[in-house]
Amino acid sequence: MFSAAVRRRSVRYAVLGAAMAVLALVACSGPHPSAKPKGRASPAASPTAPGPGLCPLTDLPPAQGASATRAPLAVKVDDSIPQADPQSGLQDADVVFDEPVEGGLDWFLAIFQCGNPSRVGPVREVEVEDPSILFPYAPVLYANAGTSAATAAGITSTAGIINVDANHQGPAYSRDNTRQAPYNLFVDPSAIWGLKVASPLSAVKPQFSFVSPTAAMSDTGVSATAASLTFTLGPRVGYEYDPGTTSYERLENGHPQLTDGGGALHVTNVVILWTTINQSQAADASGNAAPEPVVVGQGNAMVLSGGVEHDGTWSRADPGSPVEFQDKSHNPIPMLPGNTWIHILPSSEAAFVT
Repeated sequence: MFSAAVRRRSVRYAVLGAAMAVLALVACSGPHPSAKPKGRASPAASPTAPGPGLCPLTDLPPAQGASATRAPLAVKVDDSIPQADPQSGLQDADVVFDEPVEGGLDWFLAIFQCGNPSRVGPVREVEVEDPSILFPYAPVLYANAGTSAATAAGITSTAGIINVDANHQGPAYSRDNTRQAPYNLFVDPSAIWGLKVASPLSAVKPQFSFVSPTAAMSDTGVSATAASLTFTLGPRVGYEYDPGTTSYERLENGHPQLTDGGGALHVTNVVILWTTINQSQAADASGNAAPEPVVVGQGNAMVLSGGVEHDGTWSRADPGSPVEFQDKSHNPIPMLPGNTWIHILPSSEAAFVT
C-alpha cells in the first residue's frame, strides 16, 4: 500500500491516472487513499487516558471556567463562503471535523469540552453524517440551526446526542446584526452547558493516543518532517508548521484563517481521513445532494503532528467506537497534547506535503 519515499515533496492520491499526472510534475510517495488496507490490521490500543485533571480530548489542563469532567458540546459552524468569515470560537475547540457539504463546500463540526469560548458560530444546520461522527462523544450536547426531514431521524434515533438547536433553545442563541442571514446566528456555550436536560451527562471518553513532544519527535518508525500541507475541501486548505508553537497555522485559499478576534487559527494535530463519500437523500435549496461520508470501517489516513508526517490507516469497528489511527506497523499514531482537526476527504482527493 505504501511506495518508496522521495520525501522532498510527497502526495497522497487515489486515481492512478491522476497520480501519473502528478508524477510528471513532482517526486511523490505515499498510499493510494482509495485502496483498501491489505490484510487484517492488528487491534489498535485503546485511546490513552489523560493524566489527573487533564482534558480527555486534548491532554491539557482545562481553560479557566471549564472542567475536565463536563459533557462535550458540539456546534455546527459554517465555512462555506466569505460571508461566513470570520468564525467565532474555533480557536477554543478541542476537536474539529472539517466536513464536505452540498455544493462542493465545507462546514465544521466543532466539539468543545475544555475550551471555553464566549460565543460560537455562525451556526448552521445538521448534516446527515453528524450523528455517526458524534456518537463516540456521547453523551454530547449538539447546538445547531435546525434539522431537515432527512437529518432529524438520525439525531433523534442516536442515543446520547442531545439536540439543543436554535428552534428549542432560543435564549442561548443570538443574531449578529452586522452580518447577513443565514451567516449571523451564534450560540452562547455557557447558556447551553447551563441547561437542565433530561438525559444524564458525563465526561467524554478519550479519543486519541497522546504522547509527550519529546517522544513524538524521537519516533523513527514512520516518516519525514512535514512543514506544510495543502488539499482541497471546499476552499484550498493549507497548513504551515510553526516550530515555536509546535502547531500548524491554518490557511484558506492562501491566506491565514482568522478568528473574529483577528488571531490566526493554529492546530496541533492535523488529520486527513480518506473515505468513500456517498450521495444522501438530503439536498439544499438548489437541489444539490448532500454528501454522506462513510465514517465506519477503515481506510487510509495521515497525521501531521509536531512537524512530523505519520502515514497509516484509520479504523472504526462500529458507530459507538472512536476512530483509531494506526501507522504502517499497526501501532497507534502518536499525537501531541492540544487540539485536533480531522478533515474528511474523498478517496480521489490528493493532499500534498512538503
